[in-house]
Amino acid sequence: MTEKHKNQQIRLLGKNWNIQQIIATDKAMKPDILIAENAGEFIVAKDFRNKIWPARTLWGPFNIMYEKFILQKLDGISGIPQFIGLEDYNCMLISYIDGDIIKKSCRRLAPGYFAKLSTIAQAIHKRGILHLDLGHKSNVMVKSNGDPAIIDFNTSIYLPANLFFSPLLKLLARIDLISILRLKLRFSPQESTFSERQQVKKLLYLRKLWIFDKISRRITRINKSSSD
Repeated sequence: MTEKHKNQQIRLLGKNWNIQQIIATDKAMKPDILIAENAGEFIVAKDFRNKIWPARTLWGPFNIMYEKFILQKLDGISGIPQFIGLEDYNCMLISYIDGDIIKKSCRRLAPGYFAKLSTIAQAIHKRGILHLDLGHKSNVMVKSNGDPAIIDFNTSIYLPANLFFSPLLKLLARIDLISILRLKLRFSPQESTFSERQQVKKLLYLRKLWIFDKISRRITRINKSSSD
């Protein structure tokens, strides 16, 4: 994945926006990410329009509409990109989060960063959404004020919070919460407790005994390869 700065404009939402950055990927089935500005307002576009025909016709619209569905379920949660609109079925517009991914910004974490990150994850779970890829460090951000944010929900899943799905929802929610603890052990080990270290160790052991380990590892490998 390459980052480019372009001195050009793009038409979005009926207005001309100045492109500040294009995060372009050579992966045919992954969108380009455009950061654009208009009169001090920033917006992010996830854009499949320059991809190959199968991506534009099949995968792009499906991916866009699925993430739109997820983000609308999460509307109003602080620390989550907000859905703004569709330019078309191959281009989704979301709110801009001023910050950078945690692996590049781990030295400026706000006090209580990981507690706040867990609070965001729990708010997501209450809406029936499981991210399932918080172990991938490019999906967790540090905002300009040091607070956390979570991005990239195209591999998340939705489970209705009813009697049938609630047990599975609670079980899989542990993957997100333990992934956050693993990040804490890596980036703020001095703040981790013995109990948290034991929780991570226990879940990593138990994960090897069930089928979701293979699923979660496969998702992580796909996302890592697509972001290289």
